[in-house]
Amino acid sequence: MKEMELQMIPINKIQPNPFQPRESFEKESLKELADSIRDASLIQPIVVRKHGEGYQIIAGERRWRAAQMADLKQIPCIVKDIVEERVLLESLIENLHRRDLTDIERENAIHELWENRQTLGFNSKTQLAKALGVTETRVWEDVEAWEFRHKESLHGEISTRAIRATRGLETEERKRVLEKVSAEEFKVSELDTVASVIKKAPEPIKKELLKPKSFVTPKMAETIVEKLSEEEEQGVVLEEIKRQRLTEDEVTARVMEIQRAKEMGEPLRKEMGVQEGIIYTVGEYECPHCKKHYLIKCDGKRDWVE
Repeated sequence: MKEMELQMIPINKIQPNPFQPRESFEKESLKELADSIRDASLIQPIVVRKHGEGYQIIAGERRWRAAQMADLKQIPCIVKDIVEERVLLESLIENLHRRDLTDIERENAIHELWENRQTLGFNSKTQLAKALGVTETRVWEDVEAWEFRHKESLHGEISTRAIRATRGLETEERKRVLEKVSAEEFKVSELDTVASVIKKAPEPIKKELLKPKSFVTPKMAETIVEKLSEEEEQGVVLEEIKRQRLTEDEVTARVMEIQRAKEMGEPLRKEMGVQEGIIYTVGEYECPHCKKHYLIKCDGKRDWVE
């Protein structure tokens, strides 16, 4: 048989590929594709190999399923001569170039190829990357992401990019960062900043940044660490963020005030005068029993908790 040829093949002679990298097919998406195929009477060829008395899909299972829904009797196929051991490799190559896989599907497929490298004749990730037509970095990152995802039982919505951005952090720090990504408290685009801050921030800032529902954002933490060298100065801003709910712009302005105060030899903290009859919010605390936050207020005579 020729290495590759185009044929019209009856749908009932084609079977799905057990090595298919894709793990799911959305019904609504399939229906839309089926309607498009039915209206245009056109379908892009799928890639198959001869298998027993029929054919096995290498790439294009989604189109094959949609063609069935559109009641087509036969579809165009590119028939490739591929040995059993290289079916997953060829399937992944086709899907990677179509960008038709989720992060987890791609990680699973690349990891499986790496695990079976001896059978496939690969001695290094460089060789596997070359065969797939991707960068070596891509292969390294997917294999490492697969290993970390499975070791720590990460949720499926965590992207490969998010896992990659946390490399170099301690395991518990990585997990806490990714938990905050999952909770939508960190954006994936912020993770390079988060990782950089965690690597050089003192413990109080690191602890506050990683705390669930923290008022300290990655940008705030970066501003404090980059612009203030003394832990006392950093602590002042950290305290004010929690007490006064400062915005990122207000944090930047406060840091500049502290820098000027330091140059002039003035106090770092703002002193607040108290007038009788006026209520001032002066802090907060967390109740050890109910775990709720309460404001501490002062009326000039006494403090009380509300």
